Amino acid sequence: MFSLTDFLRRTRQPAIMGIVNCTGDSFSEGAASAPGSAVERALMLIDHGADLLDLGGESTRPGSAPVTPAEEIDRIIPVLAEIKRLHPETVCSIDTRNAATARAALEAGAEIINDVSMLNNAPETADLTAKYGAGLILSHSRGTPQTMMAPEYCQYPDGVAAAVKQELSAAFAQAVAAGNKAENILLDPGFGFSKNTQQCWELLHDLAAVAPLSQMLIGVSRKTFLGSLTGEKIPAQRGSETLTAEIILALQGVAMIRTHAVKDLYKALMVLTQNGDLKS
Repeated sequence: MFSLTDFLRRTRQPAIMGIVNCTGDSFSEGAASAPGSAVERALMLIDHGADLLDLGGESTRPGSAPVTPAEEIDRIIPVLAEIKRLHPETVCSIDTRNAATARAALEAGAEIINDVSMLNNAPETADLTAKYGAGLILSHSRGTPQTMMAPEYCQYPDGVAAAVKQELSAAFAQAVAAGNKAENILLDPGFGFSKNTQQCWELLHDLAAVAPLSQMLIGVSRKTFLGSLTGEKIPAQRGSETLTAEIILALQGVAMIRTHAVKDLYKALMVLTQNGDLKS
């Protein structure tokens, strides 16, 4: 039984979630995200100060091609198993839309499922996390990675924050009804998923209207909306933009930040903590 509350209590605020893509076609890392090098990258992120790792075997960037759950499992499980062999204490989250992948990962020792479809693709994932006593992250999105940026999915007539709150609240209620403890669930507003650049900035400004920030995981790392402001077209070169946004989020009190650049965020949080701006 995994307690997300206890885990967050043991870590700094916010907890740092390191991104370990096992896809080979990450929007940020491209071919460098190949499954064969994922363990090496995971160990590096642990060394850099990650509190937990988020492993993904299917790219969910807008327009990406789907993979079968079987392929996703083949990419993720060997990496998860090796991380657990080398660092059994490391908490691992699995970024997936598929219940079969979630089940395989939970059986292999994953503590958290990061459902990037908000239970829309596989509602039974909520039953699995409840059964295994795992943590659950619900990330706001609409449609699929192939369709999420279609005009009909980027309509927010009552405002993006209000719609995200309503849709995440419904998914949260669904997860609790399936047997998940409320305190074992984090909400992710889904920056860049079914949201254009302007909507991402609006959402960042109005985050407190979505949910208590202490119950939220935020991932803005290297996102397009940051590059749109500075003109940086290469995702991997958006380090300054990313770190600035992450520090703003940390100061606001978010529970967890999902990032590619663990070392930069870890050092920045050390400085903030030393200065008394964050709880250690």
